[in-house]
Amino acid sequence: MSGRHLGTTAAALALALLSGTGTSVSVRAQDAKPFKIGHLSDLSGMVVDLSGPGTTTSMRMAVEDFGGKVLGRPIELVTGDHLNKPDIGISLARKFYDEGVHAIFDVGITSVALGVQQLAREKNRAVIFLSTSSADLTGKNCSPNGIHWTYDNYSQANGAVRGAQERGGKSWYFLTVDYAFGVNSERDATAMVKAGGGSVIGSARHPFETTDFSSDLLKAQSSGAQVIGLATTTVHIANIVKQSDDFGIRANQTIAPLSLTLHDVKAMGLKTAQGIVSSNPFYWDENDQTRAFAKRYFERFKKYPNEVQASAYGAVMHYLNAVKAVGSEDTTAILAKMKETPINDFMTKDGTIRVDGRVLRELKVLQVKKPDESKGEWDLYKIVGTIPANEAFGPADPSACPLVK
Repeated sequence: MSGRHLGTTAAALALALLSGTGTSVSVRAQDAKPFKIGHLSDLSGMVVDLSGPGTTTSMRMAVEDFGGKVLGRPIELVTGDHLNKPDIGISLARKFYDEGVHAIFDVGITSVALGVQQLAREKNRAVIFLSTSSADLTGKNCSPNGIHWTYDNYSQANGAVRGAQERGGKSWYFLTVDYAFGVNSERDATAMVKAGGGSVIGSARHPFETTDFSSDLLKAQSSGAQVIGLATTTVHIANIVKQSDDFGIRANQTIAPLSLTLHDVKAMGLKTAQGIVSSNPFYWDENDQTRAFAKRYFERFKKYPNEVQASAYGAVMHYLNAVKAVGSEDTTAILAKMKETPINDFMTKDGTIRVDGRVLRELKVLQVKKPDESKGEWDLYKIVGTIPANEAFGPADPSACPLVK
């Protein structure tokens, strides 16, 4: 073999080895690209305390506790503030998915959630709803790509309606926020009231931006209804309850918020909120596990978590464990694994995900403490009952959701 041929062969071999090395580096670089999940919510507006940066904190805790990596890649959490505007929210969700986000968590306001539900289906990505309430996400707007994790307007109303009826409240008047969430909440609560032998004698609707409820409260007062049901968002409830006291309404009528969070009660104060009953999947002071999480969360966020913020931890962990078990980015396989795996964490015991995407878990019936019952700044509720998972949420509806056989 000539020296020239030997040199050529050696050069070819070197090139081949270099090419192989280059391919290996390329594969490792590809593998090292972040595995992205997204938090889309109101991060600065009217309902920021419902979820907001507190939920981002909880999601980060879950990523850290998981180990920070999945599929051999670092997990990256991206956030977006939709400002409670559907066009902004859906545009952000599209950007998230187009830039490699595999699952969006939280979302919130129904008008944004319905758009993201459709978008996730079109792009075959996942969306896990935390602070969104509309039961239509597992009804007429159900999708194989969506999981409704924390609660819905049916479960939120459940404890309030049961509690009021147990105290003799049969006739109802609703104050309802005028968009899908409020309309759906009033619809579901009305069905519960009637099923319990009660009646609805009127309702008044208000825009999302309303802060003065005097006119609607006077209508509700003059109606003579035993119960005034608040089918509105948590951000409105504190104002309504405080304004109702200005008219002396609670001396003769029961105020029944269909949704109420820890932070709403704290904002109102126990003197104002005492005695109000609601249903909730989480309360920080329930047991040693919930207290341990709440303590860690407080160390970071300087507030105690509500049900949305606490549920974010379990939702992210359940999703990441499914990704790990599947061993790939295959959205369909990941969602199937999530649905076949029981949910067990500090908030949920033996929870299940129904075929329509509804997470089923037990609810606590909570009553706001009197001021002299509280032992500290965040000691706001007492647990007065439970609602089993099979009663807490509305049944799957095959006439509405084609996923239900």
